[in-house]
Amino acid sequence: MTWRSLVAMAGLLAASLAAAQTPTRWSFSLPTSAVTSAGVYSHQDKLLRTLWRAESLAAGPHNGAWNGLDDLGRPATEAGYEFRVIHHQIRYVWEGVYGNSSADIGGPTVHKAYLPPTSLVLDGERVIYATGYNEAQSALHAFAVATPHYALPKPLPASSIEPFVSYSMIAADATRLYWANTGGMSRSSFVGVLELQTARAAQFSAGVAVCLARRPNGQCYEPQDYKSVISLETDEALVPTGLAVQRNGRVLAVSHAGVGQVRLFDKTSGVLLNRIQLPLAAKVLNQIAITPGGDLWVISGRKLLRYTRLDDTPTLAASIDTLVQPVAVAAHPTRDDEVWVADGGTSQQIKRLNRSGRTLGAIGRAGGHRQDPAVGFDRLCFQGREGREQTALLPMANNTIWVVDHCNNRTLRFRTDAGDDVHSDAQVAYLPGVYASTVDHANPRRVFANFLELDTEPDVPAHPGPRWKLVRNWLVGLPAALVDRRAFNGLLGGLQTVETLSNNRTYGMLTAHDRQVMVELPAAGPLRVVKMFGQPLPGATPVSMYENGNLGYALSGPSTQSVMRLPLTGFDSTGDPVWATEPLVLARVPKQAGSPHYRGAFAGFAPRFPVTGSGKVVFFDQSVIGNEGFHLGAAAMGGTDWLWQASPSGPLDGKGSFQTKAIDGSTHYGGNAVLTHGRHIIYGYHGEFHKDLQTLRVGQANQFMHFDESGLFIGQFGQPSTRPYPATQPGLSGNAFSPTLVRIGERLYLYHNDESSHGGVHRWRIEGWNQLQELRGAGKTGSTIVLR
Repeated sequence: MTWRSLVAMAGLLAASLAAAQTPTRWSFSLPTSAVTSAGVYSHQDKLLRTLWRAESLAAGPHNGAWNGLDDLGRPATEAGYEFRVIHHQIRYVWEGVYGNSSADIGGPTVHKAYLPPTSLVLDGERVIYATGYNEAQSALHAFAVATPHYALPKPLPASSIEPFVSYSMIAADATRLYWANTGGMSRSSFVGVLELQTARAAQFSAGVAVCLARRPNGQCYEPQDYKSVISLETDEALVPTGLAVQRNGRVLAVSHAGVGQVRLFDKTSGVLLNRIQLPLAAKVLNQIAITPGGDLWVISGRKLLRYTRLDDTPTLAASIDTLVQPVAVAAHPTRDDEVWVADGGTSQQIKRLNRSGRTLGAIGRAGGHRQDPAVGFDRLCFQGREGREQTALLPMANNTIWVVDHCNNRTLRFRTDAGDDVHSDAQVAYLPGVYASTVDHANPRRVFANFLELDTEPDVPAHPGPRWKLVRNWLVGLPAALVDRRAFNGLLGGLQTVETLSNNRTYGMLTAHDRQVMVELPAAGPLRVVKMFGQPLPGATPVSMYENGNLGYALSGPSTQSVMRLPLTGFDSTGDPVWATEPLVLARVPKQAGSPHYRGAFAGFAPRFPVTGSGKVVFFDQSVIGNEGFHLGAAAMGGTDWLWQASPSGPLDGKGSFQTKAIDGSTHYGGNAVLTHGRHIIYGYHGEFHKDLQTLRVGQANQFMHFDESGLFIGQFGQPSTRPYPATQPGLSGNAFSPTLVRIGERLYLYHNDESSHGGVHRWRIEGWNQLQELRGAGKTGSTIVLR
């Protein structure tokens, strides 16, 4: 390096230090009190320093000074700068959820669970239902027969609130509730018992003890310490598949399809009385039932068998072979000659039979949905995971029956005393754990959860009533190419994006067999495959579809990351979309330590790189490992550098900071999707297993961060699971990583999925979004700049 170079560098350093020591002052006046954020910008529109985030200021004059340092503590070197202040009174209003039939929108009377109902029993004037594994929530629920739209709070003891068991089937006599555990987080399965009157755990006098989880010192954790259970198995293939009890006799029946066996126990002592050996369907539920007189009905293949003399010498008394594919069976509570069967396969009906097999009546249209996704109360659907079928039945003495319409995520009550006019007059509906949800921007009445489509009333708040209707189940008639482990209505299955394009036809994106697929949602008939995408190119992210039909992805090289777009250019002769063959590069940014480029972290589904109203291309780093700098940033359209970087790593503080694993070792996942509308940018931070640094509880953050396209912070909303709260606190959600930002008229809404905290698709109203105001002022270093 030459002497002249050294002198020049020294001069620049001296000038920089002088600038840092010479404060640049600013002043402005607010017409009303407001929430404010401020920043210093270069004349090239680059954010150099965020002065403050989300500070509430009073009406009137305000002033201060900037020390000349940028966000990294380095002296800024320009001769002049622009100061900006945004101010607003934006509020975030939670409006409730869609897809839940509960009369309340919050509190302990909301129906909710991680899985659909798996088993039903009647106890006096209440219906108790089990939901299997329930993510450390109660697995036993109830409602009064007279008011099914209200869940009864705390129906049974807290022993059902633990993740190591799965309360999958229940049966009751006059005093006890028997429950079958099919595994949960433990490999053990067994049958336990509770006292109905006291709501406490009971014991079998000849039962055995089992511990499902032990402390480091070898002692059993109390919630996982079961003192007295029966039919204990440690092989996952031998889980219970049926549970039934004699109401007046002494027999408790438990079927284990894995060994082709129905075990008959003394219901008080737990002593094994006998076994019935016969072929049974594996991986099903509710395959046995007991009549009022004490006989046993068993589903064996396509046959329905009736056994008598259970407490002596079980004897086959009847065999019915007129069914298509029986899935579940239930006995009428008072009529010994009447049995109800859910007949799956090509039938999809509930059939009422006498003991000789004569059909006395049927519920549901023969064939169910067949190939028609349109939902009706006369179309049942028993389809479950991996091609299995599942339902539960509860016949009542008052000529009604409750039926779990499994793949429509609802439980329906049918009246059966109206001759041929069998109809549903009530429902209990909630969405189980849903990770895939979206809204059609062109028609926001259409709200999607997994494969279900809800018709909503978007111009009114989501509460106080169920302002939605289930209209389609796109799982019905699903093309064979799309049938995989996700092909059911829960968790990660279903539609991730749905948009009606300029040809007035509707298209969606989903994942099948680990490939992205574009489908059409036709006006009639099932989903149609439009395009199956191959694996992404090396360094490329999966493809996202945007509101206008453009496809986009990001491409990473050794030192840069580029946002690519394939513009929609039209439609072919069949009406399918056509895109440009060569992608456009919207922006290219340097990959630097601490910069918010996408690092490949879990993003829910395909990461998005949206564009703001003025053409700023947005980047988001969701990762909790590998970046202790900024997590949100933007570049100009066609730009090659960062315009701004925001959302710094730090404890969740209500001001847009991003909590990483370096701050909180408990955190597994951080952010998910980033969305834009006009100048507004919102990203989600679901924060799985994050530690709340105020309460030290570990849970889910459920936060949404709101920024302006200038990089300044606007607000933060969402209800974490780590704060003290009632049973269902307004806004509480879990793993909400499928948000959609939708404008409806002059209102702006954020919709998002829910793991099961509220049992529906949430909606937040961003009140005052279009009244955000900005003050600006430019001047030289060391001067006083007035913002107007």
